[in-house]
Amino acid sequence: MDVVKKENAFVSAYRKFNEFLSEKLGVAGRKAVLSFMALVVVVVIFTVMLGDRFTSPTNIANLLQQIVTYAIIGFGLTFCLICGGTDLSAGASMALSGIIVLSLLNAGVPWYLAFALVIVAGVLVGIVNGFTIEVLGVVPFIATLGTQWVFRGMAGIITNGFPIYTLNIEDPALRTFFESIGSGRISLTPRFAIPYSVILMIVYGILMGVILSKTRIGRQIYACGSNPEAAKLSGINTVGTRMFAYCMSGISAAICGIVVTSRLQSAQPTAGTGVELEAIAAAVVGGVSNNGGEGSIVNTIIGALIMGTLKNGLNIAKVNSYYQQVIIGLILVGACALEAYRHRKQG
Repeated sequence: MDVVKKENAFVSAYRKFNEFLSEKLGVAGRKAVLSFMALVVVVVIFTVMLGDRFTSPTNIANLLQQIVTYAIIGFGLTFCLICGGTDLSAGASMALSGIIVLSLLNAGVPWYLAFALVIVAGVLVGIVNGFTIEVLGVVPFIATLGTQWVFRGMAGIITNGFPIYTLNIEDPALRTFFESIGSGRISLTPRFAIPYSVILMIVYGILMGVILSKTRIGRQIYACGSNPEAAKLSGINTVGTRMFAYCMSGISAAICGIVVTSRLQSAQPTAGTGVELEAIAAAVVGGVSNNGGEGSIVNTIIGALIMGTLKNGLNIAKVNSYYQQVIIGLILVGACALEAYRHRKQG
């Protein structure tokens, strides 16, 4: 009986804590706090288990660099998920963007023009996905699965299946500049140097967060994900709003393509395979609802940190990669199950 009373007291305290967070911070804020608490637990466990191998400045910098790829792509996917959609073509779009930017640089195009053209390509990718889903009426999963194959095939056609290397950039200064985007670091202390790509991730995350939470189009995205019919009746252009969300995903994939190509010093048609699934997992684990209408960029970055910390810690602990997949998969399923349970209770 005492055990049952203690369990009931714990459940009651947890429920009250949840209600307090929801009241003060909203659903996304509550999820962010709970996800951050989970992140702290994971960090503490690995710190106790692995000591300096995990907490060393070098490893922390490497951990942050490891999450850049699916964090940046995850920022764009957050727009799609909140809007009630998804984008399985992000990884292929990233690979295509990397090939385009390096092909342009190798051809002597100025870096700022090459970057601008890649961003435009990302917008076009978003328009294609948005048109297929919103105008042709294809469900997001099938539509973006199809465009994933299209973009991956285009990447292979352009390169004939072979990688393109930064060594072919004729201007040594331009080559050094481009490679530094993905691999350069700023020394903050004698022992800690933060990668440029991490700074880019943070700045881009702040920008995306402002767009999503402080602008009219951001509020419309939440409205479309929460109740599409009500959003349409209130005068919101739901088709245009969702196409904007897919354009943000395309732009994020384009930026990520530049960063990854710079870090690898090559563009490969197979790059980014499966990265969109990791980005979706990071967003969902962080608290972005897979049912639409809930979440934030903060949720995604916390989820990316959880995923990155788990992978990093398990690698240092020399856990078999197959076991790592099982662990991360179970965490994702658990996060989705909790989300489904909450919606059943509310419904």
